[in-house]
Order: sequence, then C-alpha cells, then structure tokens
Amino acid sequence: MKQILFTVIGIILLISCDSSDDAGNILTNDIVGTWQLTASLSDPGDGSGTFRSVSSNKTITFNSDGTFTSNGNVCDISITTSTATNGTYNTMDNTINANCGSINLPISYSIDNLTMDISYICIEACESRYRKIN
Repeated sequence: MKQILFTVIGIILLISCDSSDDAGNILTNDIVGTWQLTASLSDPGDGSGTFRSVSSNKTITFNSDGTFTSNGNVCDISITTSTATNGTYNTMDNTINANCGSINLPISYSIDNLTMDISYICIEACESRYRKIN
C-alpha cells in the first residue's frame, strides 16, 4: 500500500512541475542555430499580400547566450547580404533587438517547427520567413 501511495505522490509531483516557473530569459533550442531566408511578404495595402519565395544567401545565427549575428540587414525586409548586423534576442517575449542605427525598435518573431517569421513595423504587413538549416 505504501508503494502505491509513494508512486501516486511521485507522479503528481512530476505533473505539477512547469517549465514556466523558471525565472529570467530562458533560452530554448527552438531558436538556437542558423536560419536562412526563404520567403518574404510585402502587402500592397489591400490585405492581399502573401509570402513569395526568394533566392537569398541571407542567414541569421542565434547563439545560446542570447546573441545573434547575420550576414544581412535584419532591420528590414531586404534579401541582400551587403550589411551585416548583430544584436540580442529574448525568448520570453519573442523579440529580436538588432543594432539598426538610430532607431532600435524590437522586431518580433514567431517559430513554427523549422520555420521562423520575422515581423517588421510597417504600415502594411511585411515579414521575412526563414527556415532552420543548422
């Protein structure tokens, strides 16, 4: 009888633990790694915008220490790799804080499996879609 009681108590304790109880900026393996730009969305102003495939070598590498580097400008929707950027990211509020010059607004992101969508502050919808490659 004691063995059953201890087993039930152990199961209840395991179920009641929640990873959201951890404090601070929790870095997850969901974002850590290298992501390559695969598509972009730029709405013309009527809500009809859709993601369109792009051919680009632009990548972002997210490190486990909360920093990132990119061979392109993550501050805008461009597909070029002419301006490298770096900064930090926060997994608690899903934001990227890039060194974008005089205006450094947080850029939001969302991850679904191996796809990351980065949303920019625009009058109309504008986003970049990345695929995890490493």
